[in-house]
Formats: sequence, structure tokens, C-alpha cells
Amino acid sequence: MSTLISRNPATGEIIQEIQLTSVESMTEIFERAQSAQKQWANVPAKKRASYLLQLREVLVQRADELIDIISRENGKPQFEALSNEIIPSADLLTFFAKNAPRVLKDQRIPLVLMKHRRSDLNYWPIGVVAVISPWNYPFLLPFADIVMALVAGNAVIFKPSEVTPSVGLRIQDICSEAGLPPFVLQTVIGTGDLGAALIDKKPGKIFFTGSVATGKKVMEAAARHLIPVNLELGGKDAMIVLPDADLDYATSAALWGSMSNSGQICASVERILVHERIKEPFMELLKAKIRLLRQGPSVDGRNDIGPITLEKQKSIYSQQMEEAKAKGATFEIGGEFSSDRRYLAPTLVSGQEIEETSIYQEETFGPVAAITTFKSVAEAIEKANHNRYGLLASIITKNIPLAEDMARQLEVGTVTINEVVYTAGLGETPWGGVKDSGFGRTHSEAGLYEFVNVRHIHKPRSSWLYFKSPWWFPYTTFQYITFRLLLNLYRRSWVEKIKIFPHFLWNFIQFIKLEKRL
Repeated sequence: MSTLISRNPATGEIIQEIQLTSVESMTEIFERAQSAQKQWANVPAKKRASYLLQLREVLVQRADELIDIISRENGKPQFEALSNEIIPSADLLTFFAKNAPRVLKDQRIPLVLMKHRRSDLNYWPIGVVAVISPWNYPFLLPFADIVMALVAGNAVIFKPSEVTPSVGLRIQDICSEAGLPPFVLQTVIGTGDLGAALIDKKPGKIFFTGSVATGKKVMEAAARHLIPVNLELGGKDAMIVLPDADLDYATSAALWGSMSNSGQICASVERILVHERIKEPFMELLKAKIRLLRQGPSVDGRNDIGPITLEKQKSIYSQQMEEAKAKGATFEIGGEFSSDRRYLAPTLVSGQEIEETSIYQEETFGPVAAITTFKSVAEAIEKANHNRYGLLASIITKNIPLAEDMARQLEVGTVTINEVVYTAGLGETPWGGVKDSGFGRTHSEAGLYEFVNVRHIHKPRSSWLYFKSPWWFPYTTFQYITFRLLLNLYRRSWVEKIKIFPHFLWNFIQFIKLEKRL
């Protein structure tokens, strides 16, 4: 197979036939990237940041074209392509254009003991980084990593998902149109074998977003070359609805959190934990809102939920639903595929018996939510944490102080209070998980530091203020006594410290005088 065929998941129509990147060409691609990166790294950070503003202008100008290809190739509604991918991308460009030069400047480390010396942190590019991205947010997720990598001075080799390659190529197009130097960003098209070849070329770091299973393979391959990795993997995210919650607000949050992008979001609300006192009214109102969702092809803004993007994901839905039925779960609504199996009806499953089944414990990645109840806050926290994933959790309540206390007990990378999902699109805030949801962060200042090496520079505070360090050879009894006095200055009692300090200071001065005479 020398070409890859991109199709619309709603209709099956061919969008584009794309030439595959050969494994043999990866050597040349890397050599070009390495050469381009050396020149790009020498461009001042402020000038690299100004490039992001030009890229933002191109993004806005070509927004309609980008929205169209995202919607057609991924299947999501055009409004979601705009609101969940293009606008967050523009916001991210704005944040890093403004803040990256400051974040990447050398930073001084205050020294407590060695006042005569100075330490600075110096940030420098990793080199050539690999960005391997998924199909569910085919624009925003890779674009964010690419932007951060570029503004930090790296070159990027980008492999988009084979399910959404056309979107990946559009990212390459707009970056080139905005004036990015040749070969600083190169997009390669292929399947798993190309990803393996990409890793074998030993990039400076790998940024992978995708499933846990594939993430483990990436990490295993990277380990053979000691390549650092940043992994943003799956989630089985819980929403906790406390008894004081406004039901209209809570059900609307649950609806969008679980069903947007057909539930194909790592941060999707897949587990809903509702206080037993409000379960029934919550359930009835949520079902009523689900019935109003318009499911169908994403054309002209006439739908709320698009098709299932990935064919093999449908077997996971089937397996999980069959297991839940066998365990006695109640299917409150949905649970059926359309006649052409392009769509799964929005599905709500309930029952305490499902808590140890795959539909409650394993990532579904579809328009399915499982509901159980809890009696106390402690029980809710325990149930939310009883999962191998740790990406995001949300809490719906009017009691914000209580929610903040709960948030500090949840084993996840992000907790949203009276909100769901969307912080994954904020440029200012870090995104990433714990446990099987991966490690490392993207977005925010913390995320930008993932794209640089850190160098510590230690030097005298001035060209004249330096002397031989008092711990150098030869060791003497006087030296030992001086350092023993120094140790006593770490005692808790200020009285003791004050008594000791003059003796230490006298010894230290004598030591320096002796060193200068030598």
C-alpha cells in the first residue's frame, strides 16, 4: 500500500488519497530537521514568538476550510470543530506568543548559604521532537504540541493519525503559509510501522497522545534508546453530583461532558456518581435532554452528535454493553447502533452492579455514560479514585469550599468544579494525567518546560568575589571545627544560633585569610 485513503465516517465517501511516507525516507527527513533546527534555535525567542501571531492570522483566515475538513474527516459537528478545536488553538497561540519569551528566559535561583555565588537556570531546545497524535481532536491536540515545540526552538516531525491525515496536512500548510522556515516542521503520513521508524531515528523527545496500549508500546520502543516521552493517554473520568446541585445545570453538564464529540474524548464524563437522594430526578431530566439530541451527519450545523469515527471502537462498545446487560445493568436510554452501524445512540447505563464491569472501569470512548450512586462525600471520593485512570474529574455543587476540599483528594491531573472537559483546551492551564492516564504536561508554562532541556549555570557573583572553596583539599582540624560550627547554625533555637555565629564567623574569616596567603 503506497497511499492512504481518508474517508468521511458519516458517509464513507473518499475525502483524499494521500501518498504514504516511506520508512526509507525517514533518515533524510531527520537530517533535514536537524539542520533546520540548528538555525531555528538561533532565532531569538521573541522573534519565534512573533511567528505565532502570524500563524494565528493565517489560522483565522483559513478557519472555514479547517472547520470543514475537521468535521468531514473526524465526523464531529462543525460547531465543535470551531469551538473545541479552532478557537482554543487561536487562544493557545495568543498565550504563548505573549508569554513564551518570559518563560524561556534564564531564571535565577536564590542561594541561601553561598551568597558569594550565583545560580541560573538556562533553558535550551531539545532538538528534533516527534509529535504523534490521535484522531479524536485531530487539529487541537497536535497543534498545541507543535506550537510549544516550535516556540521553544525545536524542529518537529509530526505524524498525524492515519484516520485523520488530511487534517494533519492542513496544519503543515498553515504553518508554511505563516512563514515557518523549511523543514522546521515536517509531516509524515503512515501507520504503526512509520511510527516505529520515527522512534528508531532517536528524536530528542516523543510527545504521544492516544491509547494506553499504544502508549506502552511507544514507551517500550523509546526506552531502548533512552528517549524521554510525554504520554497523554486515556481516561475514565468521573463526575460527582452532590445533593445540593442545581439539577438543570448538573444534567446539562453531564450531557455535554459525556456526549460531545460523540463521547470520543479522553476527558469525557464516562462515570456519573450521583447522590442517592437525587438520583431519580437527575436521571429523568438527563434522559429528557438526551432525547433532544440530534444525531446524524455533520452538515450545515444540523446535528449535535456525529458518527463514530473509528470502526474498531464499535466492538468495544458492543463488548462493554453486553457485559453490562449480563450483570443486570439497566439501560435507561440508548444502547443500539443505527442500521448502518455508523452511529451509536446516546446511551445511559445505571445500577450498582456495574461498578466492577468494563463499562464502568475501562475507557469506552463513545457516547456512553454509566451512573451509580453514593451516600457520603467520602464514598464518592473513594469510588471516583477506584480506577486505574487519573486524567480528569468534575464536581457539581453549590458548596465551593467543600468541592475544593474534595478536589484535593481526587487522584487526577485536573479537577473542574461546576464545569466539565474544557480545560483541556486552555493555553494557560496544564493538561495531563496520573496513573494509567500517562505523565508529563502540555499547555501552560509547565507544559512549555516539557519542550526544553534545563541547564544549571553556577558562577561567582562578580569577577572579583571569589576564593578557594573551604571544602577543598587539604583537610585540616581547623577546617573540621569550622564546618562543625556551621552545622550548629541549622539548630532550631535562635539563642543557640546567636551564641554560635560569632565563633563560626571568626573561624571562617581566618580560614579565608589563610587560603589567600597560600
